[in-house]
Amino acid sequence: MATETSVPSQSAELNVYVSSPNGHGPRVKETTFREWVVNNQIGISLTILAMLLALHNLYPSLRPYTQPFFQLSYYNQSGGYYVQGWDDVYFVISAALALTAVRAFAIEWVLRPLARNAGLKRKASVRFAEQGWQAMYYSSIWAVGLFLWKNSYYWGDFAAIWAEWPARPLSGLMKWYLLVELAFLVQQIFVIHVEEKRKDHYQMLSHHIITSTLLSSAYIYGFYNVSNVVLCLMDVVDFLLPSAKILKYLKYENACNVAFGVFMAVWVITRHVLYNILWWSIYQNVPARMSYGCYSGATAEMISTDGYPDSFAYLFAPFRGLENPICMNRTIKWIFLSFLLSLQGLSIVWFTMIARVAYGVVCHGNAEDTRSDDEDDVEINGEAPAHGPVRLAAKDGTTPVPVGTENTVGLDRRRSNGAAAVRARGRGRVPFDQSDRKALLGRIGCEKPT
Repeated sequence: MATETSVPSQSAELNVYVSSPNGHGPRVKETTFREWVVNNQIGISLTILAMLLALHNLYPSLRPYTQPFFQLSYYNQSGGYYVQGWDDVYFVISAALALTAVRAFAIEWVLRPLARNAGLKRKASVRFAEQGWQAMYYSSIWAVGLFLWKNSYYWGDFAAIWAEWPARPLSGLMKWYLLVELAFLVQQIFVIHVEEKRKDHYQMLSHHIITSTLLSSAYIYGFYNVSNVVLCLMDVVDFLLPSAKILKYLKYENACNVAFGVFMAVWVITRHVLYNILWWSIYQNVPARMSYGCYSGATAEMISTDGYPDSFAYLFAPFRGLENPICMNRTIKWIFLSFLLSLQGLSIVWFTMIARVAYGVVCHGNAEDTRSDDEDDVEINGEAPAHGPVRLAAKDGTTPVPVGTENTVGLDRRRSNGAAAVRARGRGRVPFDQSDRKALLGRIGCEKPT
């Protein structure tokens, strides 16, 4: 009898631990759609591409519709060149999907394991992987762009950019380069919306929207050469900065400071010297090297000296069809110059932050980029409690300083269990005083990352 009565007692005691007060099991956090997309970027991208490829191979009658996803369109066999058209949109879509899959694979299966092998913790390994992908992409695409620019007739002569306009033929490599760059911008707009927002979210969103609008419009208008030069001037610093950050996470402080100095010098030369020289060349040489008026979309011959054939409709004629007239006048010139000035304005805003970083290097001996979320945020060992104290993890390894006194025992219990350190977000973040250097210099520190 004693044995029979002990079994229900054990069951009742067990139920106390596995059941909640309302009789239901422990509540499991539901995955949001955004989190699901982030966690399944490889699967989603490859599934869509595999479906398109299956349709392309299994149904030959659909190949005229699926082929633009997998190869460049509008090839002129007799001339050996390409032109542009609306089917190029399909290639941009497939390239954006492919870049999404490659990025996710590189981050999750290559760069994060490397970061963990280097001893980086979870948050630092994520940042390391993101910067590694940026360095991989921009160094590769910049090399392609520089090759095209170096072997062109406008190398070293910005005025020669307009020598052959409005002739629209372009090489296969130039077309691939411009479309992949546009696909990357589209993919970046997707990434900054589905992944965790940074401090410079709206600046980066504005940059990507302006650049993608400028690049797509320049592509339709046949401004391939100036697009090549602008992208080369922009992309070179976009792999130098991630390279400096990678050195930061690997704790090569001196190398990081040197790399950041190189990045800053190149930034000034490319984005504030050569870029402005290019802008002035467009302003000065467009009316000097070509006559204002309208040109035939098929033969590139001038058909009218009137650059304003009707109100605003002429602006969109090249978008509606390749054979439509393409016009050049002061309005069109200033539309493109305004977009370029907008990019220069964003670069100036970012340069003020870079100047702060340079000040930190000179005065404090380390470089930190202010353009993203803080690398030295609040660290909480274990999962953040609903109510309770927050402990600020010190960089020098000293005992964390408690903030608040409630539920301290519970927090210490989680710490003793060896839970991984995670960063407080949302309401758990402790605000920094504006006078604190850590609040002003936040992103690319060359000191030991937390």
